Amino acid sequence: MDEKNSMIKRREKPDGLPYRVYERYGQRVYSIGYKMPNGKWAFKMQCPVHNHAEIAKLKREAIQQAATLSFSTGKGGIEGLIDDWIEWQENLPASDLNKRADSTLAENKREAKNLKQSFGHMQPDQITMVNGYEYLDACVQANRAAKGNKEIALLQVILEYAVRKGIITSNPLRGIRKNKTVTTKRYVTDQEIEIAYQVGKQAGGTRLIVALALRTAWLCVRRSFEVRGITRDAITDTGIVWRDGKNKDKPPVLIEWTPALRETIQQAINIKRNQVAGSFYIFGNMRGQRYTKGGWKAVLDDLMTDCIAHAQKNGLAFTKFSLQDCRPKGVSDKLSSGHQDVKDATGHTTDRMIGQVYDRRQIKKATPVK
Repeated sequence: MDEKNSMIKRREKPDGLPYRVYERYGQRVYSIGYKMPNGKWAFKMQCPVHNHAEIAKLKREAIQQAATLSFSTGKGGIEGLIDDWIEWQENLPASDLNKRADSTLAENKREAKNLKQSFGHMQPDQITMVNGYEYLDACVQANRAAKGNKEIALLQVILEYAVRKGIITSNPLRGIRKNKTVTTKRYVTDQEIEIAYQVGKQAGGTRLIVALALRTAWLCVRRSFEVRGITRDAITDTGIVWRDGKNKDKPPVLIEWTPALRETIQQAINIKRNQVAGSFYIFGNMRGQRYTKGGWKAVLDDLMTDCIAHAQKNGLAFTKFSLQDCRPKGVSDKLSSGHQDVKDATGHTTDRMIGQVYDRRQIKKATPVK
């Protein structure tokens, strides 16, 4: 009988182990673990079968951990806490200031998968600052320091939720120092925007859809998910009405028509799609649906590969860029041109975010004192 089956079968005789704790003496390895109701192991420990002192130690640890595990949510531990926090977020009314934007919560769900793998079997009161730093160090080794920072930040928020719910009395990760990272402030050049547009125009189809979306994000200084989700009912006689993708309570922003913007949107609408596709999303895929993050990335990668080949063939400078890089370019270009409506265009109420995040000007101009 294999280990899996031997460790989940009904006990043939009492062995003194708590409910759901199973042990196995193999020919060379002793193993003990806790099987959760969903069939996953909350934890599993092993040692050489002839090391009786280590076996006794593992038994004590298994019994202790089993005594602290609680499965009130059906999953228990940090995994259950994460799921409970996500469910709480999803059920908050749209007007609640604690509710995260849909795009932010979608990203949090992706980040939560890694947190579950590392901390899912632990209880909230078992997490220590050391565990947090071990995770951050592992992320540095895996060349994902910035991602690790975001994931630990999310875990901090979730543990604060546990404090709010009375599950723990204090947040063990409060004050943790994140990994130091180098932030590259990418400024997309006019030439790169033009190459992407021309290459997409020549290819047509999905590549042209993405190229036109890149151009629109730049011209309208929009976030990536706002561009991917823009629909035809946003088009008016005076321009395009954009709603803030992170805060639905903010007033909409009307970006007025210019010849370049009007031409860009008209080309996107004119792209022939399958059946009724294209009648709703301006930058929808060939089936008329909104692009998923993965689907968008795949087409963007294809377009960027073609752009690099085109640039090399013609001796032009080109570095691949994404939809996220176009909003900073738009803000930087407006600032360079002396536009006074940058806050209105972006929807931000202060200059702080604009200056710290979006201003990528290569050179800043100023007049002398006299």
